[in-house]
This record gives sequence, C-alpha cells and structure tokens, in this order.
Amino acid sequence: MVDILTTEELESKIKEFIELAEKFAEPYRQKIFEILLADYLRSKSPEIVPEVSEVAVPAVVPTPAPKFIIPIGVRAFLQQYSVPEDKIRKLFFIEGKEIHPTYQLKTTVVADAQIQLALMTALENALKPGGKFEFSIEAVRARCKEVKLYDQPNFNAIFKRKDSYFKSLKDEEHVELSLDGKAELADVILAITE
Repeated sequence: MVDILTTEELESKIKEFIELAEKFAEPYRQKIFEILLADYLRSKSPEIVPEVSEVAVPAVVPTPAPKFIIPIGVRAFLQQYSVPEDKIRKLFFIEGKEIHPTYQLKTTVVADAQIQLALMTALENALKPGGKFEFSIEAVRARCKEVKLYDQPNFNAIFKRKDSYFKSLKDEEHVELSLDGKAELADVILAITE
C-alpha cells in the first residue's frame, strides 16, 4: 500500500529536513538532507525510492595545531646569551599560538621576584607573533598580585631602582628591555630552568 503525498506534506517535511541539516557542519548538510529525504520518501512509497546503500560521510579529521616556531628575534637573543632553545619549552606550555607560563620563580625576595616576573613577561610577549621584549607595568602588577608577590608601597620604586634593565619607564604600556635587561633575562632563564 502506497501513501499518497500531498504537496503541502512534502514541502513541510523538506523544510523540517533543511532545518535539521543546518544544525550540522557545512560539509555534511547536503548528505544529511539527502538521507533524511530518501528515508522519508521510502517510508511513504518504498518501491519508488531506491535503497540508500552505505553513504560515505567523510570522517572529521582533527587538524593538528601548527608547530610552534620560536621567532627569529627570540632565537637571536637565545644564541647571543648562550641559552639553549629547549629552555623555552621548560618555561612555557605552547600549543599553536597559545602561550602559557609554567615556570616557578626561585627567589623569595619580593623585589627580585617582581623584576624577574617583568623580564619573563617580556620574553612571553616576544614569543608571540610580531612580539617584542616588552611588557605592560599593569600586566606585571596583576601577575605579582596573582602569585602573591605584590609589594604595593614599593612596586614602582623597584622598577626605578632597576631602570638600567629598561629602555624607558615613561610609557608604562610598552616597557622595552635594554641590553642589560636582556642579559638579566638570560640569567633568570638559566636560573629557573636549572
């Protein structure tokens, strides 16, 4: 016995199948719609619609995150100060473009820890695409608070005492490391990764 389909019924089902198929990723929508429609039509008139054999739906293959390449400026810095490149992976978890610090500062002197955190933040920023060896004073302040190394009354004074590490402290959003600062950063990297 064959059910007779009305145009309204068929239009309604097609709209329903389109809405359902659109919930899936673009490459699969067409095939899902075809399967739903064929199955529906087969249930209404089995002798008209051929049997749908196994449908080849492409498997979702996760694309691996692009391999992280240390920027040339950081590689030059590491080479200049004889710091092995593998030390970077000991300091940061890097996946694709995501960089997260994993290091632990070894000093317990708050003033030293604050400067080390600033230097390491500059390194982290240099690892980012188009990055430089620089940091924001506010970002370092937030990190110091986060790791309970914030010395509120002396925070700015500590930077001023170590001003030779920075090209300038005037632009607090872009404090760039000087040659002395980079040399100190190299020492900090080696101390942390020992």
